[in-house]
Amino acid sequence: MSLINRILSMCESYAYMRPIIINNVIDHLKYGATGELLCHNIRNEWLYSNVTSRDESVFQFCNIDQKKYSNDIPSLKDHFMNAKQFCNNQLPFSFADSRSICEQTSLNALKIGDKKYFSPKNYTRFKYIAFCIPEESQQFFYHWQRQRKIWWRKFSANPGRFSLTEILIDENGQESTEIRAEFPWGQETIETIRNISTKMFDNLDPLEQEMFIARVGKRKVLPHVVESETSLEKAFMVFLCDGYADLPYHSGRREIFRFHRKLAPYKITFAAPLSNAKKADELRQLSIYLGLNLKKSGISTLILPNTAKKSLESQFTDLDCLGIPYTAILSDSTLDNGIVGIRNIETTLEEKIHVANLTSYVEQLIKNY
Repeated sequence: MSLINRILSMCESYAYMRPIIINNVIDHLKYGATGELLCHNIRNEWLYSNVTSRDESVFQFCNIDQKKYSNDIPSLKDHFMNAKQFCNNQLPFSFADSRSICEQTSLNALKIGDKKYFSPKNYTRFKYIAFCIPEESQQFFYHWQRQRKIWWRKFSANPGRFSLTEILIDENGQESTEIRAEFPWGQETIETIRNISTKMFDNLDPLEQEMFIARVGKRKVLPHVVESETSLEKAFMVFLCDGYADLPYHSGRREIFRFHRKLAPYKITFAAPLSNAKKADELRQLSIYLGLNLKKSGISTLILPNTAKKSLESQFTDLDCLGIPYTAILSDSTLDNGIVGIRNIETTLEEKIHVANLTSYVEQLIKNY
């Protein structure tokens, strides 16, 4: 079985996603319960990087008619006027879109082989459009390339797989570069960054162009545009394939997903060694109590009914396939002295803490990047 097929098999078994094929083309990715959480976390981290933590003002928009437009200018007029008002007509400011549903219109865009899973016909785009001060647009183009590459590397189990292509200049003088990820089946183009300058306004009539004029100090200028675009589906597949590992374990091997703790669908869960019915029920009740405390603190926690009803190794196999970075291991002694083990998916080593400190300890673990 090929690597991508092993990953897809795990995805279906553990409710990540399955590709929906119509007329021999992958129409879209259908997400399961675990996949929905992963999508939610990817979108949140993209918005944090592209909106929340930016120096300039970034306004969100969603173009529900994206399938009808070849560029965003027709749908950005009202948003642009509002942004100018908020920013007192002054550049720079930006827009971000993480919800528009788009359709691949070119047959060339529908990849073949293993690459097809990264580019379904229908996808949710992640697009950032910066309206720059003309004199600063070139420098921002270089800066934004670096920032986007850093973002992908930050969440990767193998940061070295990401690279930037050389800058290409088309017949219209538009500069572009791509971020690519290296996989066993070849390179995937996962994001494109373009320096459009003022070319996206060229097809507008003079009155429409006037709407997009802003100020730098007292000077009126037409903004220079830098944009970057990827998709939720690309990011989802990149982090799944990046996080997949087939590792030696005891006398055999184990398949796992290693997600960055910010992206992991669940941050922590519970496990306990096989026990008699009475002890198993007590440990399950303790896991529910501790799990609810974690959930109240905003920590995504998976509480399973089979705690202490299966062998530890069997529980670990399932939890590792779900990509859960930490497992709280309860035991008979936990009921006596309150000590719980925290198992790390990366090292499989345990750290002992008291249950009273569990929530605060896990908060610290997942707080930082």
